[in-house]
Amino acid sequence: MTTNALPPSAASEPLKSAGAEANTTAVKADVTVVEADATAVEANAAAVEDAAETLQPAADSAPKKNLETAPVAEIKDDACTTVNPSVDSVASALEDSSIVDVPQSASAVVGTASTPESPREAERISRSLLSPVLSRSSSKAPATSHPLQNSGDSAGPSPAELASAILLKDSDTARAFGSAAVLGSGESERTAFSPLQRNSTSPVSSGSMRGIHAEIAEVSDDEDSEDKQRRLFKAAELRRLQREQMAQNNNLSSEDIQIMRSGLSNAREYVTSSELRVLNGAFPDGLRGSLYLLGPGQLDIKYNVQRELEQATRVFTYGNIMDALPLLSKISFDPVSKTIVHRSRLIAKQAAGRIHMEHGVNTKVPGALYLTDTNQTVLSKFIPKAPHHASPEGECCSQGIELFMPLQGSSQTIVCTNHVGALQNIDPADLRPRSTVDFKSVNSAFKGALSCPHMQYDSNTREHFTVLQDVGFRSTTYSVVCISETQPEGYVVASFTAQASVLHSFAITQDYIIVPIYPYDSPLGGMSYRWSDSLLETLSFDHSRPVIFYIISREYRRVQCVYQAPSFFALHQINAVQESATDSVAIDMVTYDDDTVLRRMQIKELRKSSSAFPVPTGVVRRFQLNGITMEATKYVGSKGSLSLIPPAHSRIVRAERIELCCINPIVAARPYTFVYALGHSDTLRGQPTQSSVGAMYNCIVKLNTNDSSVEPLIWSRTHCFPSEPVFVPRNDTEDDGYVLSVFFDSMRITSCLVVLDAQTFNEVLIAQLPAAIPLSFGHAKFAI
Repeated sequence: MTTNALPPSAASEPLKSAGAEANTTAVKADVTVVEADATAVEANAAAVEDAAETLQPAADSAPKKNLETAPVAEIKDDACTTVNPSVDSVASALEDSSIVDVPQSASAVVGTASTPESPREAERISRSLLSPVLSRSSSKAPATSHPLQNSGDSAGPSPAELASAILLKDSDTARAFGSAAVLGSGESERTAFSPLQRNSTSPVSSGSMRGIHAEIAEVSDDEDSEDKQRRLFKAAELRRLQREQMAQNNNLSSEDIQIMRSGLSNAREYVTSSELRVLNGAFPDGLRGSLYLLGPGQLDIKYNVQRELEQATRVFTYGNIMDALPLLSKISFDPVSKTIVHRSRLIAKQAAGRIHMEHGVNTKVPGALYLTDTNQTVLSKFIPKAPHHASPEGECCSQGIELFMPLQGSSQTIVCTNHVGALQNIDPADLRPRSTVDFKSVNSAFKGALSCPHMQYDSNTREHFTVLQDVGFRSTTYSVVCISETQPEGYVVASFTAQASVLHSFAITQDYIIVPIYPYDSPLGGMSYRWSDSLLETLSFDHSRPVIFYIISREYRRVQCVYQAPSFFALHQINAVQESATDSVAIDMVTYDDDTVLRRMQIKELRKSSSAFPVPTGVVRRFQLNGITMEATKYVGSKGSLSLIPPAHSRIVRAERIELCCINPIVAARPYTFVYALGHSDTLRGQPTQSSVGAMYNCIVKLNTNDSSVEPLIWSRTHCFPSEPVFVPRNDTEDDGYVLSVFFDSMRITSCLVVLDAQTFNEVLIAQLPAAIPLSFGHAKFAI
């Protein structure tokens, strides 16, 4: 929005209202005597009074409250958002929706070369402020039609909606804030904090923790529409200037603010539990248990450098989002009291302390990072390193989470994992790290420095499976291992030899374990791996070679047979179904052409506000492995030769591009219909990508895998980026339940919990967390 700029002297010095003749009851400010031209001082004072008179009707009509204890922001129908007093001061400043120090800010917006001599002149000045925005909104063409979109309202947002968009700090003034939960359902666009059944066009903004409290959005019914527009736009500009002033007071640069809005800044932990405030909806009927979320918590660690005459502070920043130190969060639901309680903890503080001391990451094993510059010299590789179990919080376990896995004599644990074989034992009650071990300390037969971070759990046998890689100079030995309640020390299911690969997940059925080995090359083989800290610097994807599926029998504990498919890459499996009638296994995976999705998760690029560097999404592809018994006979007869490998037939199940999928856990390893995932809203709706969307996934989608003609259901909100969805069943019907996710609101720099009805994708509840949780490619689990 174009605004009238003040002269430097008028913008930088506090104003002194000396000769004002109009009423100044509602606007008083601390003043500083400045040496300025008397005419300019008089003009600015008159401008202050004009802004005060504009804001006064709302202040008079608003209910009287105790301004010192009033919540920071309120919305009608109890759909309100508050800033916790313990939230970081910077985040509070940027989240604040009020006007502080009205006299100075008002003059900064309305300030002109001369004092308005009449109400008509003041109206002319106000119209000059509104005209750029209104002209842009009127000239904007309607969005491209799409079957999923609501085509009932083609007139575009009204001026009042545009005003609300500015008031709610929407960066695009020509677009109303928010989007319908299920496009095509006839619902109008709404904000992330508006009530479910109405369009929030005039939210109330009240109070601040300091200074003057002015309620600017509550308007009387008889207020003129144009007056309301002028006042709302003027108030929004006041608030923008206020945020800039707060950022200056907190020594924040524009780059710092951009990092905070990107959702990739350091998180705060809340080790004591606190009840979440429900903004929209009501407590989900019958929802009981705890949601555990694992994602990045510390991306930047400061360290000191001693110079000749002074001490300088520098910052170490992780390169890849999957390398960042983790934050573990817990959100508990109590159906009796109908309360939602949150707590969180940074679980790698000692690792952060070592980075502070060593000015970078001193890795314990090769390939311990995905793609990060360690800021260390070659000599650091010769320094003896402590084992994983040296300290409970000394290892970065940020890629996988297992519930109640038997470890160190107890099954009442939350186990966080990574791709280098570390297991962090977490207390499920208070999230306190108990210890950190590696697989070799569980069983000496478990060999391999690399591990699959996503373990597989069989709820019928209560067994936890994973795959280890022991990278040698010429070949790599894979070991499939199992840990269960009956055998907590674990055992090796089977081993085989193949080339080294990036293995993030695998699949299991009732009888088989399916391990896909993706085609990777290492220029110097094991030598390159031994001297590299980043796995993606050691291995390069080879498009010319096939993917090999190793089928392992759980009963006979051996490799039964192998299949091959044309080159592709996948991070996550959706489900694997064993078909006894055809003696086959069908595996659904989110597939890519190569591993670009891993290399695109660079924090430096994701912090940029444009979508020029989006995180890729994949398509759902089903691989059919037919005739396993017959192929097993051939494989055993050839003594494991790979000279003749049968093909794995594949087809695209859904063309929509998605990632981070989940299904109802009841249908795991069984035929299923629905999958819930994340994606880019513009891509899923068939629209061109907007530059303001951002790089991370910004919507949740529900797909029918059995009927591609069924349109997907999409939930999204403007400037909101959800985390991996989690399905919580309500009864035996596959899609009867709730879909839970935590989304980051980049405009308010805060995070909220959203609960969706899995069948309709309507919002059941939105509750605000006490602080922002960074965006992540992390994972979540629900425990009852």
